[in-house]
Amino acid sequence: MNAMERFLYGGQVMLIGLIIVFAVLLLLIFVISLLSAAIRRAEGGKAKPQQGQEKKAQAPVQAPVVTQAAQEETPVVENATDDAELLAVIAAALASFDNSNKLIVRSVRRVSGWKNANRAEQVSRF
Repeated sequence: MNAMERFLYGGQVMLIGLIIVFAVLLLLIFVISLLSAAIRRAEGGKAKPQQGQEKKAQAPVQAPVVTQAAQEETPVVENATDDAELLAVIAAALASFDNSNKLIVRSVRRVSGWKNANRAEQVSRF
């Protein structure tokens, strides 16, 4: 085989590969559309409302104007959780995970998930 024959053979292999990939993708699209139609039929034919059948939008309501005096009178309510309840839930979850019944939760501290994700990403490169 000379270089030109190898080049043509490589082109044929590439073309066959592309045809197979797109044929399988089209087959997947067809199967997914059949499954979605079957699910819709099983749910009782609940059809999504079309664009023309949507409810008419109501006129926007203007937000009430809040003065600074009203803001000062309103107490600030923070979204505080009961720490004892939170610790009990965490301890119960850990106890159900560990079946030894010898679990003692001594302390709980908050850890940033982004920090751990960054660390895992940095380490996984090696």
